[in-house]
Amino acid sequence: MNVSLTKELERVVENKVKSGLYNNASEVVRDALRRTFCAPPEIDLEQDTPELAALVREGVDSRHTMHKDGDIQKILATVRFRAGK
Repeated sequence: MNVSLTKELERVVENKVKSGLYNNASEVVRDALRRTFCAPPEIDLEQDTPELAALVREGVDSRHTMHKDGDIQKILATVRFRAGK
């Protein structure tokens, strides 16, 4: 099967191959077609998983604490210490 692409789409395909994510143009086109036509339908959190939607809303609405430089390293050190590593 041969497919004609616009110059713009050819550049997109070429750039994807150059990025190293794909070995050739055929892989790019196959992946694009799979993502377009074979992808599962979008999930509607409110309708499909209301419990998860409620948790997401709770997280968005909650207050958060700004971290200072080094906080993450301290947390990781504590976790590693507790894990015995």
